[in-house]
Amino acid sequence: MTEHAVQLVLLWHHHQPDYRRAQDHCAMLPWVRLHATKDYLDMALRLARHTRVKSTFNFVPSLLDQIDEAAAGAPDLLFDALARPVASLTPADRDELLRRCVQAPRHAIERWPAYRALIERTRRGGRGGARTALTDRELVRLECYFLLAWVDPLLFDEPEAAAAIAAAPDFAEAHRDALLALYRRLCGRVLPAYRELAASGQAEIAISPYYHPILPLLIDGRSARRARPEMPLPREPFAAPEDADAQVARARERAAAAFGTAPAGMWPPEGSVSPEAAALLAANGVRWIATDEGVLWNSLGADERRRDRIYQPWRFETPSGDLVLFFRDHELSDRVGFVYQNWRTEDAVADFLDRVRRAGREHAGPGPAVVSVILDGENCWEYYPEDGGPFLDALYAALESATDIETVTPSEVLARDGDRPRLERLHTGSWIDADFHIWIGHPEKNRAWELLARTRRSLVERGMTPATAPEAWESVYAAEGSDWFWWFGDDHYTADKALFDELFRLHLRAAHERAGLAVPGSLDVAIATPRARRRPERAPTGFVRPVIDGRRTGFYEWHGAATYALRAGGGAMHHGSGLAASLHVGFDDTRLFLRVDFTGRPPGGEYSLWLEFITPSPARIGVQGLGDGNPRVCWIGGPHDGAPVDGAHAAVAALVEIAIPFASLGFATHDAVEMIGRLVKGEEPVETLPDDDLVRFRVPDPQFDSRMWSA
Repeated sequence: MTEHAVQLVLLWHHHQPDYRRAQDHCAMLPWVRLHATKDYLDMALRLARHTRVKSTFNFVPSLLDQIDEAAAGAPDLLFDALARPVASLTPADRDELLRRCVQAPRHAIERWPAYRALIERTRRGGRGGARTALTDRELVRLECYFLLAWVDPLLFDEPEAAAAIAAAPDFAEAHRDALLALYRRLCGRVLPAYRELAASGQAEIAISPYYHPILPLLIDGRSARRARPEMPLPREPFAAPEDADAQVARARERAAAAFGTAPAGMWPPEGSVSPEAAALLAANGVRWIATDEGVLWNSLGADERRRDRIYQPWRFETPSGDLVLFFRDHELSDRVGFVYQNWRTEDAVADFLDRVRRAGREHAGPGPAVVSVILDGENCWEYYPEDGGPFLDALYAALESATDIETVTPSEVLARDGDRPRLERLHTGSWIDADFHIWIGHPEKNRAWELLARTRRSLVERGMTPATAPEAWESVYAAEGSDWFWWFGDDHYTADKALFDELFRLHLRAAHERAGLAVPGSLDVAIATPRARRRPERAPTGFVRPVIDGRRTGFYEWHGAATYALRAGGGAMHHGSGLAASLHVGFDDTRLFLRVDFTGRPPGGEYSLWLEFITPSPARIGVQGLGDGNPRVCWIGGPHDGAPVDGAHAAVAALVEIAIPFASLGFATHDAVEMIGRLVKGEEPVETLPDDDLVRFRVPDPQFDSRMWSA
């Protein structure tokens, strides 16, 4: 190792919500099975190929339970429907299959043009015509492509996958049934693969509390006001430190049963920490935890906040003993999560290693720099070529050959001698903005906390304990998971929000039912505010022909356009900023026009606006340089990456205006268009436009304007 040697901690967090219906453990959504075959197994297998690289994998125990149940053939709403002969499907079953089987990673849609064509036909069928959009034979074809899409390319040589790929596109139901059997078999290989890595010393297994609760809020919800004193809190406060203790203790027991030993470390859900949570973790035998660098900056005084201070573990004293904290490099972790998917593999790996080495050069403390890269181990790969395989293999190979970078696990760092700085104060916060606004404070989130508090109080007041009413308390613990609160409110959008709402309330209903208590009527009322699919505030009423100058040239310039008011939005992987105030979408008979108004001045030149067209054919266009006075409209990705879009132009002044010929996009009259916009800083998406739905319209014909006028 050289003078500026770096110790690199790679931690991949494996987590899915508990999708199981409380009453019968049927999985209401298929994502555990799909990520098991697309991400969990291949992540272990790829690491095993590079024996000199070490990594850490953090599991959520409720995910371990779901993987085991999937391997055992437990009921799953989608997979049970996939197993039925298509001729026997009810209209509702058929609609659900069509809705789910078009949801696939981008690399898979690009791999199989026949699959893309089926997806486009299904989407063009719309709600009313979706079930008749495909014949029975075509539906089997769609099912098989969907199942192949969620198998990582590393596993294409499995007999069932190889046979289906060889038969494509002429699939039979036998191919689909074989693929369903493959899923069950691959799910059964996931946990043994990680046990083998842990036994060899190549991987350390870490764990999160059992159902992924936000520990500080579970201990005392009022702690949210430490970072945000103005935070609106639930009317009925929630404070259950004994539940937090149970979630941690049971998690370590579950991990010991799954992997052979109780884990020493933990990624607290969403990197959420507080002094009380730290003490509770130390009391349960946890030796190290990891969180975000934002927590460190808020824990240190202003004069102590030097960049190199995140590149070392810190010791925090609690009444229950010391706890060591690792702080993630936020930018480098997010580059893997959001940025490198759009880069050439060799450039991405070179940039990653360069940034790790730079941390080593800039580190001023004793001993080598310890760089912690921590991120989701599943969702980001869907946007990488080949599901991230080429990137991971190239990264691991480069790390194997690097003489100045050593991959280590957190426990290995702790086992080596060295003084660790003492953290005098630990901030209460998470990896998102170093606070808890994602999980508490919004009226929907607060109502969920109130229902949870009332349910728990009903058990306590009747003397029911986890020992005397274990099933009822299991339902309470499941309802304490962070995911329900993630999807409530306006921060993130999912078409399944109503289902998450239902699952949360089903857990609370089950707690009452299992305790022999009457179920309160409040649990029959949806928490999320009912609202129809988001509509433009003013539907298109005619052609628009704006002057593309980045200014409001005239009052009626955009009069016929659809207008979307915006809020900061996101998805399963959080990022949002609130820079944009409104999006305007209009057209004439040959061109698409878009306008973005900002909450303040347009952002700087490091920002771009990306337009992603989903139908009638996938395409990505970027308006680069929003603040440098010379915006450029060019293709993003594909064979024409960086090339200008013929006939397209944009202008930025007080706002952004764009004109794109439909012909340049390859769109024809009456094509149904679905698209979404993203504000991007550098290469990282920071805001979605609109934030809770797609933009939808049909390419107009020349008579559109006159028809709308006469109407």
